[in-house]
Amino acid sequence: MKPGDVFREAIWGLASRPARTSATLIALAISVATVALVAGVLSGFERRIEQMSFGAYGRSLVIRENFFVEDRVGSPRLSDIERLRQAVPGVESAAAWRILYGAEVDTPGEHGQTEVYGVYGDFRREASAPLAAGRHITDDEANTSRRICVLGDYAARRFFPDEVAVGRPIRINGVSCEVIGVLGEPQNRIAERYAGAILTTFGAASRYFTYTTVMAPDEATQLTLILNDGRYLSRAEMWADRTLRRRYGVPYSQASPFLYADPTASVRSLRQQRELVARLLFVIAGVGLISGLIGYGSAVAAAASERRREVALRRTLGASKSDIILQFLTENAVLGVLGGALGGVLALAIGVAASRAWSWPISFEPSVFGASALIGLVCGLVFGALPARRAASAPPAGAVRT
Repeated sequence: MKPGDVFREAIWGLASRPARTSATLIALAISVATVALVAGVLSGFERRIEQMSFGAYGRSLVIRENFFVEDRVGSPRLSDIERLRQAVPGVESAAAWRILYGAEVDTPGEHGQTEVYGVYGDFRREASAPLAAGRHITDDEANTSRRICVLGDYAARRFFPDEVAVGRPIRINGVSCEVIGVLGEPQNRIAERYAGAILTTFGAASRYFTYTTVMAPDEATQLTLILNDGRYLSRAEMWADRTLRRRYGVPYSQASPFLYADPTASVRSLRQQRELVARLLFVIAGVGLISGLIGYGSAVAAAASERRREVALRRTLGASKSDIILQFLTENAVLGVLGGALGGVLALAIGVAASRAWSWPISFEPSVFGASALIGLVCGLVFGALPARRAASAPPAGAVRT
């Protein structure tokens, strides 16, 4: 038989029994939807945990001065950034921070204390919050000593409760600074610390707003190296320590002059819990898939048994065993693809409904529909092969008498 004839016969076979075809299609769709929905839920929660925890900061190595060693070399310097970028493999970006704790802040109607962050380099990767008003500090401005400021969302409401903050002056430790922007809602947990703080240029923080001389103008409270892959933080720490020891002449027989922090350490327990929940959900989804496939296989076998007279008639008219097997496999392939695609759509619909009702972080990739259709195709061929072979091998004379 020609491929076109086989396909037409398969479509006719499915359409001739709409009730059984619909029941079989729904059974397969529910089975595939269970797995697709679990995958979407886990993917969404994984992204939510990553985003709400650290964002790009989760791939960062944070370098600070080690205050617990006797022979201290001071805080890391701006000049160390270029050395570290060249020596540490996989560095995507870097930033330096000059942090002023408890700075005195004055506006025409308010007074208080808050943290001031002097920024240098690619600081926006860490302070990931959209702008609510005004503009951000540019990369060129961050490398200068301009007295310009960006307020966090809470800081703007605190110091300018009844007026727009952008364009207004603000005094930090007695020195005037122009507000050029206001941050919006933080995008991750790390960015939340800037909600009540003030961002300014590194040079302004170190030269104008610092009222002590403990640190040199080019010394940073911390350096942040953002890596391409967070799995290599340990290797990055080794290279960074080696580079800075050579830079400051500290031998390995002494303690490191700097501390290296892995921001993701505190969230690993959350990921371990998520992995345990993921295993449980996959077990439940697997049981549901197996149960659905058993029902699907039973329906396919029953459908093939009911069509014995049809198969016998076709055999007496000259159809070969291979023609019968090919028709049944084509029917099950079409049924599997349709059931898999329907399962993907069903999973998407349930996921969207759950996301709106309970704010679940569902995430479906476009490939989920192709994967669902492929799963349905494989299930259709696997569970349709044996009934097709049995139907084609039945003696035509005996099938006609029944």
